[in-house]
Amino acid sequence: MKAIAAVVLAFIAVFPVTSFGAQVSQIGVISSALDRARDKDEIIRQVARLDILAKSAPSPEIWQQLGRAFYLLGEGEKNDKLKLDYLGRSLSASKTALKENPSDAVSLYWKAMALLHEADVVGGLKALSDVREALRELRTVSGVAPKYDEAGAYRSRGKVLIEAPGWSLIGDKKKGLELLVKAVNIAPANLVNRLYLAQAYIKNGMKANARTELQYILSAPAKKGDAGDALTKAKAAKLLKEAS
Repeated sequence: MKAIAAVVLAFIAVFPVTSFGAQVSQIGVISSALDRARDKDEIIRQVARLDILAKSAPSPEIWQQLGRAFYLLGEGEKNDKLKLDYLGRSLSASKTALKENPSDAVSLYWKAMALLHEADVVGGLKALSDVREALRELRTVSGVAPKYDEAGAYRSRGKVLIEAPGWSLIGDKKKGLELLVKAVNIAPANLVNRLYLAQAYIKNGMKANARTELQYILSAPAKKGDAGDALTKAKAAKLLKEAS
């Protein structure tokens, strides 16, 4: 974490301790920056800003955004050791936020997402426990904040249900399809929602419906400079061949 520490020191030299009102404003700016972040360095810069705010006047909103930022770092990290470190920090920050505000759906969402990615790395019984906990929390989030992260709770829960094996007592292709239909209805322009829905249709033997979703993805204009959209389109093109 030397890179983050170095950036924190640089920011401390530039930015003074702020008032509560200014802090709230800065958290909003940081949240928007994380929305737009396209690379690791940008996310680390926002973590540094959040660390400074946390040192001067910690609040649930700061821990909430730290949970989100560390999750984003973990999601994009290829080294398993570093990934687990980032995800552990995400979980710690989200849990801190939830201790102070147990009804914080945003922190609950990022905690659940960190658990799902941690499960991918650790495997075994720990992974099964992580996934079950994450699914419970995503169910809660979908009830109180269904639109957050463009239907993120429905999208992520549905994806797990269509991918998990039946023997795990988690997998449920039909329920997963139902959740992903809801995700697309809430955020129809989100291409990942539609990609996952296409996958759910295929797993439920509904290839014609899958092709409709995949063709939508391929015909939709890609966001300029958005590598995520380009990757989603590439996956859709490959899946369309399999669904033909």
